[in-house]
Amino acid sequence: MPRLSRLLLSPPACRDPAALRNVAAGRTVLVTGASSGIGAAAARQLGQAGATTLMLARRPDRLEAVAAQIRAAGGQAQVYPADLGDPAQVEAVARAILADHPQLDAVVSNAGRSVRRRAQDGAPKADLPRLLGVNFSGPAALLLALRPALARGSVLINVSSVSARHIGAPRWGAYQGSKAGFDLWLQAAAAEWPGVHVASVYLPLVRTPMSAPTRLYRCLPALSDDEAAQAVLFPLVRPVVRVAPWWLRGAELASLLAPAALGRGLRALERLERRWETRP
Repeated sequence: MPRLSRLLLSPPACRDPAALRNVAAGRTVLVTGASSGIGAAAARQLGQAGATTLMLARRPDRLEAVAAQIRAAGGQAQVYPADLGDPAQVEAVARAILADHPQLDAVVSNAGRSVRRRAQDGAPKADLPRLLGVNFSGPAALLLALRPALARGSVLINVSSVSARHIGAPRWGAYQGSKAGFDLWLQAAAAEWPGVHVASVYLPLVRTPMSAPTRLYRCLPALSDDEAAQAVLFPLVRPVVRVAPWWLRGAELASLLAPAALGRGLRALERLERRWETRP
């Protein structure tokens, strides 16, 4: 990554494979959303570090392909196909995981869905309930079901976004709301689970299949999925509760001190985008 991009984008990360191996070897780690993007990269890194990597996602064929890569490199991987947006599947996959692995050393809650669309346009497509299911209620239900496997010392990592920490942006309401809601829920629930460590990872833009449909993002600097996975796994090697780019504190402060000004700026950008969309 170019030096300027690393300065602007990179949150703290575990870039030392030996450091990850020291904490992950022989441990059992569940990664959701592990069939592509950040989740697949995190699963591969855990497999290389000697962890027994449990992989959950809704596409069995892609899960098996990533698992095959891990096994070919000498690692251990097991797949658990499930759609977190379906409560029945969440219940069933939790039972299967608990039957196979009564104790989990870590869970990387990475599965998520992103839609960039105006709230009114997204209503007929059920954007809000779909994103709440995959980004909030599904991951929450999974962790509640897996609670018996989370012993003292277990680590829960929530893969979130910087957008969950700043003022609401046009066309991102369903995504921002669902990601911010789960983040707050998990922090509250963790306070009820003695000895279970929770960390939230607020990622900047990452070049993944989920970000690809937004044309603007193709022109902006972004982390690769491997770079993002190194940030996601950082709480395994350091007992931090938050991983974020250095500038996020400033954005949070601006959201608190000048929400009206920021809102006006975002509305102005939305008007510009609308005009751009209607140009002949």
